[in-house]
Amino acid sequence: MHYGLLTNLTQTQITKMKKYLIVLLSIVMLNSCADKQKEFSSVKKGMSKEEVLQQAGEPTSKRDILVAEVWKYDLADRTVIFRNGIVYDVITSTEARIDSIESSLKETGKDLRETGKGLGETLKQTGDTIESKSRRLKNNLVGDSSKKN
Repeated sequence: MHYGLLTNLTQTQITKMKKYLIVLLSIVMLNSCADKQKEFSSVKKGMSKEEVLQQAGEPTSKRDILVAEVWKYDLADRTVIFRNGIVYDVITSTEARIDSIESSLKETGKDLRETGKGLGETLKQTGDTIESKSRRLKNNLVGDSSKKN
């Protein structure tokens, strides 16, 4: 049987070649991870989804939660939170991710409560206005019918 070049190599030479190959592959893999993080460093609050895709590429996963969309980038260990299609926050570690999402949801809750208070006041004023106009209209109608009698 003929195995080509490998038949003339000693076990020591084959072992050395395997080590070189492992080192070379490790360098290539580390380099590709470093490039991803370098590209990701330009992702900032206020960017659109399209801009994030151009800078960081496709995320590992996408998830909608309540009023936000969360894009996860596993290789860069980053999470991007969008609100209304715009980057609201960029989170870099697992602990910070949990804290930031919790904080973001609390802030959203405050915003919704404030909006609700404003809407409640507006509805009350509108109801008072309708009630007042209804009374005036009723009084005018009652006054007009008593004049006819």
